[in-house]
Amino acid sequence: MPDIPLLVSCEHDFLIHLVAVPSTARVSDMIAAAASLVVGIHVPNYPSSSVRARKIDQADALPADANVLDAGVTAMDWIHLYFEPDTVGGTRLQ
Repeated sequence: MPDIPLLVSCEHDFLIHLVAVPSTARVSDMIAAAASLVVGIHVPNYPSSSVRARKIDQADALPADANVLDAGVTAMDWIHLYFEPDTVGGTRLQ
């Protein structure tokens, strides 16, 4: 399956990044790919937090273990990364 281009922003960062992820990827893989462009570069890593993702027009986090297509992510969606205190279901960056 082809890659899905996404717009990605991150809490505490003013840039918007264009990120392509495989349509077969899990949301946690999408988070890791997008966060690698921002966390530790434009914004600090928060070691006691997990990075979560949501569509910019939704309040709820995307399920980390779901496939991006099953989570309702489509081409050119705007995904927002944010930090949440460590909980089950987040993607922890090392």
